[in-house]
Amino acid sequence: MQKWIGFIVALVLFAAPSYAGAQGGVKLDSINLELWSEFDQPSMLVIYEFVVSNDTPLPVEVTLRFPKDSNLIAVAYESNGSLLNAQFAGPAGQGKWQTVAVSVTSYDPYRIEYYQSLMREGNERSFNFHWFGDYSVTNFNLSVILPPDSTNLYTSPALSINLENTSDGKFLIGTDSQSNLKMGHSYQFDLAYERNSESLSGASQVSPVLPSQPIGADTPGRVSVDNLPWYIGGIGLAVIALALFVNWRFSAPSKQATESTIRKAARRLRASDPSNTVIYCQECGTRSITGDRFCRTCGMRLKLT
Repeated sequence: MQKWIGFIVALVLFAAPSYAGAQGGVKLDSINLELWSEFDQPSMLVIYEFVVSNDTPLPVEVTLRFPKDSNLIAVAYESNGSLLNAQFAGPAGQGKWQTVAVSVTSYDPYRIEYYQSLMREGNERSFNFHWFGDYSVTNFNLSVILPPDSTNLYTSPALSINLENTSDGKFLIGTDSQSNLKMGHSYQFDLAYERNSESLSGASQVSPVLPSQPIGADTPGRVSVDNLPWYIGGIGLAVIALALFVNWRFSAPSKQATESTIRKAARRLRASDPSNTVIYCQECGTRSITGDRFCRTCGMRLKLT
């Protein structure tokens, strides 16, 4: 019995380091977290940038967690000042969270971007962020950007928030930094503030994400435009034909409506002649000449009495 217990314990100890080694083998040189509140949407834009340590052999997969109700909008890496699409797997749900596994092939900054709803109660907004310590991080940097009309600010940990001018306008900006966060050492940030306005603080200025490879004729999803002039010409002719048909259909009066209008005009003319000596065609309304028995226009026999 003791031999079996010893065997099971050894098996557990053998399996546990393999998982820890998979996680512990990845080290992050830095995490730069930017929280843009009510910037281009009435929610929190989270820019979650990280750099893998040079001690970590590449390629490697880095898995990040974020709230399940968030909307992932980009997974990218920075190269020569531009953001390019990065390869990733997910998002995959895990309870109240979802994960995305980013394939890292260089020591450039990689990032995910997502929108997360603010918690609201009247004019008060609140938000919280949680880093779970899935990897060891040498430098953890936090930046919080708020609309300039925000009041009654609360942050934990406490931040010194100042009004600053940026290329996008004026914002309240606060920062925090942590060093040498070990694996399993979590970081929690809580924010609350009040606003009377619902206006957004700036237009969308987030750097666009570009394709990682040049777009060519064989790029998946690309539609050839070689025959575009023919398509446009055909659509134009169809629109013109439709417009001519609609104009003819609704502008040309029916024979019945025309005849009815003529009869009404004839009756009005006869009623307006007090001498009653002038005869009008009862069919088309043409005025006759004394002595006529038939209408000079339509040939209808006139009613002389």
